[in-house]
Amino acid sequence: MSPQISTLQLFRPRESGSLYRFLDLVQACNDHSHATRLRYVFDGGQFNDYVSAEKLEQAFAELEKHWSDGDFDRDLILSTDKDTPLFSLVHTDPFEYTNEDNAAFSFNNGRPLLQPEGYFGYEEFHHFFVTAINAYKARYAAVYDTELETLISFASFYGEVEMDEEISTPDIVTETPEHLTARIGKVVSPGLFDPLEIPPAIYWFNYWNEDQVKTVGEEKIKQAAFEVIEKLPDGGYILVVQKENFDPYNTAHLEKLAALYDYFDLYTLQQTAS
Repeated sequence: MSPQISTLQLFRPRESGSLYRFLDLVQACNDHSHATRLRYVFDGGQFNDYVSAEKLEQAFAELEKHWSDGDFDRDLILSTDKDTPLFSLVHTDPFEYTNEDNAAFSFNNGRPLLQPEGYFGYEEFHHFFVTAINAYKARYAAVYDTELETLISFASFYGEVEMDEEISTPDIVTETPEHLTARIGKVVSPGLFDPLEIPPAIYWFNYWNEDQVKTVGEEKIKQAAFEVIEKLPDGGYILVVQKENFDPYNTAHLEKLAALYDYFDLYTLQQTAS
């Protein structure tokens, strides 16, 4: 089994001034708590102390020079610590996504996200999730671990094409009952529709904006079997499958998720729009 890496990912429409949204997100982390304060910036070669938004802006200007020269492997990574960070925050290169800006938190110490084994109590992390969405003015957000993302993306892609024997199947796919992979992986590639208009998938934590809510149906959302259904002032919804850590190797957890895929049938909505 590969090390557990949890990701909180935020998307918003692409715009020329998106860097300032990212700087707002950094400031929100620093204001949220001592634990989430960003202290270091890794520029691809070394760690530097995080000093100010102005210095970070300068670092991004240097990074854009590398991107303009075709060096897309470089990126700036902010972290809470050099050796054992609570999380790292990445502003990805502008060519990774066509129509969306993206910021991603990576909790990568191989531990579950929530207590008792993990970093946060549920309410604390819920508040951080909403804080990050508001600061970045995200239009879609999700939280998942590596294995869940692998299960959804691998099962959906290879459910559409003939399996190549040279491609090794990840353990999470082989160890998950086929009837569950068929249901959980039933989504269309987000490159074929607008993922800010139709939710691209259902993860552990989800934020769907008001346009996605309108597409899916607000009354349908209110009656769904999420443990947490919370409407935000902007008209979007926070939707959480369960308040405990989601274990993709736990069949009962996967059954909860599969039932939500059955209920919403995102595949039909996505296929109609593609």
